[in-house]
Amino acid sequence: MFNKEALEKTKKMLEQWGREVEDVYKKKLKFESPQYTSESGIPLKYVYTPDDVKDLDVELPGAFPYTRGNRALGYQYMPWMIQLLHGYGTGEETKERTQYLIKEGMKGYGEQPAVLFAVDTPTHCGFDPDDERSRGMIGLGGVNITTLEDIDTLLKDYDLPNTRVADNIRFTCLPFLAMYVAYAEGRGHSPGELNGQSQNGLGNRCLTTNLPSPVPDTQYKLEIELIKYTSQTIKRWNHTNLCGYVLGEMNATPAQELGIVLSKAIDLVEGGIKAGLRPDDFVPRFSSQVHLGMNFFEEIAKLRAWRRMWAKIMKERFGCKDPKSLQYRIHVHTAGSSLTSQQPLNNITRSTLQVLACVLGGVQSMHTNSYDEAIGLPSEEAVRTAIRINQIVLHETGVPHVTDPLGGSYYLEWLTDKVEEETEKVRSEIESRGGYFGCIKNGWLRQLLEKQSIKWRQEVDSGERIVVGLNKFRVEEEEEVPAFTLYQPEIEAEIIKRTEKWKKNRDNIMVKDSLEKVKEAMAKFDAVEKAGILMPALLEAARAKCTLGEMMEAIVEVSGGRIYA
Repeated sequence: MFNKEALEKTKKMLEQWGREVEDVYKKKLKFESPQYTSESGIPLKYVYTPDDVKDLDVELPGAFPYTRGNRALGYQYMPWMIQLLHGYGTGEETKERTQYLIKEGMKGYGEQPAVLFAVDTPTHCGFDPDDERSRGMIGLGGVNITTLEDIDTLLKDYDLPNTRVADNIRFTCLPFLAMYVAYAEGRGHSPGELNGQSQNGLGNRCLTTNLPSPVPDTQYKLEIELIKYTSQTIKRWNHTNLCGYVLGEMNATPAQELGIVLSKAIDLVEGGIKAGLRPDDFVPRFSSQVHLGMNFFEEIAKLRAWRRMWAKIMKERFGCKDPKSLQYRIHVHTAGSSLTSQQPLNNITRSTLQVLACVLGGVQSMHTNSYDEAIGLPSEEAVRTAIRINQIVLHETGVPHVTDPLGGSYYLEWLTDKVEEETEKVRSEIESRGGYFGCIKNGWLRQLLEKQSIKWRQEVDSGERIVVGLNKFRVEEEEEVPAFTLYQPEIEAEIIKRTEKWKKNRDNIMVKDSLEKVKEAMAKFDAVEKAGILMPALLEAARAKCTLGEMMEAIVEVSGGRIYA
């Protein structure tokens, strides 16, 4: 990239710079230079020059391997999607917040509305509200989705083919998708008209919580089942959200997050091939939820390395030819782990820097955390401020006017290469230990993340890692921020009442028969090669008005000890 004369000139200038550091800072000022590293442990120099990127290939946005972005024009053509994950006990409350967010600027691509909702723990686990295991958790941290009626409450006012519907359900995503398809059919829409995404990330619970989780073999089959069904039937549906966010929340480094996610993607692509799919038929519909932390330049480098590594793996390992298979679309969730309940207004600054990093890294959409999320579910003022951060960066800074404006930076290009190198070490180690699902089974990934969490805590406690307002620059009197009331017994009672009424006013003989067919299908589903066998039975059960919990219980009952870790 640079000629010999320019590199020689740089070398002489660097020698002079080094002498100045030695003579002035070390000898005269007695300054002992600290050794900084990135979050991924990459040693950093104090200055970068053309020599650090002398082998850099000249790239442009929209060209393989897409380091600089998927399109020739980025935000000049279309701004990023502003999507805020939210959910409150009942569909009515959640819908009210959705409408407020849309009014303030949340949307999908173009003018398409986006409904992105979080669900409560019983919905995640597949427990109906009238199940004793749900007590005290109903409507906590998200909306409860149990019946087709619950879906109607959320979505009845939307034009479904022109609305992007996305949920954060990971474990019970198959029953929910069956219910959504049955609901859409009831409104006169075919599955192929629908638009949205599934999380399809059953394994994340094994890694990040102590909730009952499916063992790896069953996880693998169920995730491939969803991929095959949507790839053949709902071709506008993003079947699998490759979620690095939950890994970052456990303090995985950027390289670890990317290495783990790529390992999972490889396992799933191989599973899709075993199930009879061509990679180009389903790879374009992977989506993502990337964690975006506070290490500004490394996070930008991670986003660039993510696109590059994805493109290379899909082309070189799996022979993908469709450009859409090679262009990785990135949705970012700014780091909840970076927020503090102490001096919560400081979180506005943190979220602003993270949004700026996202834009400089060329993402397609993002959720921006509200400043009060370390305290409770966000207030209207806080979510409006989160949206305004995006709008200010978009309309006032001029940053989006140029695609990949940091491209060519000596430091950032060098760092992008280093993040890729460190990521490949993580990915290769996971593959050598049996792949993503194998490393869930043997516990290696869980141990890795637990070690990272302990390391982070020790660094904060010792003061090695400074978190402003938490372990340094503290104030005696904390600011009062109204907290959203979490557990509400009256909401729980109302949701239980609705569920009981639903179960009473349906054909329970048809319900029983359809659930038996789910069990029969699951009993036959003994390998990923048989993917495609379960979803038809779940659709029949959804049409018979089975609840989400009943369908999940049927799957669990047949799998028995093979489903829970």
